[in-house]
Amino acid sequence: MKRVLLIVSICACLLLGAVSCSKTNEIKAGQRIVVLSPEVAEIVATLGGTDLLVGITEECDYPPELGKVPKIGKFGAIKREAILALKPDLVFTSALEQEALAQELSKLGLKVEQIYPKKLNDLPLSITRIGNLIGKSAEADVLARSIELSIRAMRSQTAGVKRPKVYLEIYRDPLMSASDSSFVGEVIETAGGDNIFSVLERDYARVDPEDVVASRPDIIICYSQDTLANILARKGWQDLPAIRDKRVYFEKDIDPDWILRATPRTILGLQKLRELFQPSGQETASPDR
Repeated sequence: MKRVLLIVSICACLLLGAVSCSKTNEIKAGQRIVVLSPEVAEIVATLGGTDLLVGITEECDYPPELGKVPKIGKFGAIKREAILALKPDLVFTSALEQEALAQELSKLGLKVEQIYPKKLNDLPLSITRIGNLIGKSAEADVLARSIELSIRAMRSQTAGVKRPKVYLEIYRDPLMSASDSSFVGEVIETAGGDNIFSVLERDYARVDPEDVVASRPDIIICYSQDTLANILARKGWQDLPAIRDKRVYFEKDIDPDWILRATPRTILGLQKLRELFQPSGQETASPDR
């Protein structure tokens, strides 16, 4: 699954938020832009900048209008020659495995901007940064402000609620999840959940199935393409509260892009998670919080 592999591939964040790899002067509207991150591509399109795009990766699949933009490889397998042939005025990259590529393109004289929101509060900042760079400052300011207010409202709504313990499975072999320090972990916490892995070796890392069992999650969100039957067959998982209470959710229940990608649709993810975490009539504050 492309979107799951994407979040796994950028699991160790090297540079967070909006980070410049070269000059930071704003380019003029109408310039040629290459985007190597589906998150940035979605933001550019949301700001009305699709016509500026001359190249994107195969993972840049939302909104549908991006389908008309030429593809220049996959997130982790970019065609460098294709980028150079497009003669872009600006290239947006993400983190980790695109780090070396960003440096390489910068040395070749291209203007490169690395965008990777690590925290929820980084999302509106990144939107503002992107807007400034593509000549859509006014649109970006409006969108960023709306997202800031939505995040603030969600935090207010979930303050003091009884929080179910949540296990989010990103990958199956090896088993991988998210820590509280990750963007995904913060999304879970902000929506009123209690992520069972507060600390991991990295933001997105391998986890021990025995640790999942010991944590006894109330909710399981499975984005690893596994099935309920296979989850039930895992040793010791049959007695988990999430299994007992039938609170195991898959892609069909909540779009992974709403959770795994840092885009304006993250707000939809927060709202949907809150519905799953706090069913009507179950928002009583926990006595130990």
